[in-house]
Amino acid sequence: MFFAFLTLFAGGMLLGGAWSFYRSKKPWWAAVGLLLLGLICFGISIWRIQAG
Repeated sequence: MFFAFLTLFAGGMLLGGAWSFYRSKKPWWAAVGLLLLGLICFGISIWRIQAG
């Protein structure tokens, strides 16, 4: 369960980083990469929380 909340935190940080990259006009691939990593972490955390 600890791993689930840790990945939830990491996913949130990566999603925030993606938004920051988008707002500061970084290369599109960097923002998309962070967005995908954040969504993957977020999805894993939701799956782990539901699994128990």
